Amino acid sequence: MAASGRSFFARYYNWWVLACVCLGSMAFGLPFFSYGALLPYLSSSFYHTSGKVTSQAAMALQPVILLMGITLTGSLSSVLEYYMSVRVLNFLLSTGFVLVVGFSYFINNYVVLTIVAVIIGMIGGQINVCNVARLSEWNPRKSGAANGIMGFFMGMSGLVGSVMCSAVINPFNREPELVNTTSGEAMLFLDDYVVEHTNDIWLAWAGAIAIMFLPGIFILRPPTPEEVCTQDDILSGDSFESVELLPRTKPAGPDYGIKELFRTPKFYILYLIILILSLTLLTSTELYKFIGIEAINDDKFLNLVGALGAVSNAFGRVTWGLILDRFGTRATYTVAFFIQGPLTIALHYSKWNKWGYLANICIVSFCTGIFTCIAPACQELFGSRDISLKYALTLSAESIGCVLF
Repeated sequence: MAASGRSFFARYYNWWVLACVCLGSMAFGLPFFSYGALLPYLSSSFYHTSGKVTSQAAMALQPVILLMGITLTGSLSSVLEYYMSVRVLNFLLSTGFVLVVGFSYFINNYVVLTIVAVIIGMIGGQINVCNVARLSEWNPRKSGAANGIMGFFMGMSGLVGSVMCSAVINPFNREPELVNTTSGEAMLFLDDYVVEHTNDIWLAWAGAIAIMFLPGIFILRPPTPEEVCTQDDILSGDSFESVELLPRTKPAGPDYGIKELFRTPKFYILYLIILILSLTLLTSTELYKFIGIEAINDDKFLNLVGALGAVSNAFGRVTWGLILDRFGTRATYTVAFFIQGPLTIALHYSKWNKWGYLANICIVSFCTGIFTCIAPACQELFGSRDISLKYALTLSAESIGCVLF
């Protein structure tokens, strides 16, 4: 009976990997996709502590710093995997991430917030690359769909984080007030309850993240060559008895090394597209509240905008992953590239009607789900060899997008 249980567990190990990666992606995405909802509260908390207003431009820089940390350091995990066990690396990264988020409870000024954003981004980027690499390894023929499912849960983290912000920090829907200062006017939360409970959200997030990371610490690992063949047949609907645990001939396709990657024009075209699309991602996920608060004086509604935007992004990630599996990288990214620009520009004009703004954010967030296709695109265009490093190099395009932003 025990042997039968182990056989069942081993046979469907790729599904356990998928479940752990989904939970880990939701944990990693919790601070990132909820940052936009938290920033106005942090700005108000800093004003209460120091009596000085942190400019909107300075606060808007925080998500950029966070994303740059994610994209610039993600490749480090692919290097560390050569020198230590994946399980050990996963444990160290997960533990470090939880501790840094929990330590954020003590943030009381902009400088400390900036340092924490850098560290969260650095650790989170490595966790993200590890998760994507495990998915691509365990689901070689369904990479787009698997990454789409992972992206769905990552997007849902924005919903969870926004709801937690409202429940912990502002359960009574206190409204921000216009404050006149020597540096200009600013919309700030002056209610004592909101100010006193702002930092509590970090402890709530740390606890939720720790729970979601826990299963992956024990389960996530690279597959053996025999397991790749087995899981590939299971995904294709073959019976377990018919699976031959032998290497099989792969269909003809690119299999570039890292040096060859830099010689192909396809890499630079994909890099440029991701760079441009990253501007839309930053605007819709991190600045929606700062943009909307100028015309919409309803904090609960703006948190709702962030939550529904996260849900739209989650469904968009699944949809784009399925589209990529069906139509390929070129068609998928071409469509996404040409529809997101006008939608992003329209955000400035739609904010004067709150329901129009909500609809616009949801549509833009749905379209930014295309970012879940970066790893499958790399696998299709450049091959699966060193996929984690290829993914990290391509993802670094977002860092340049951050600088331009």
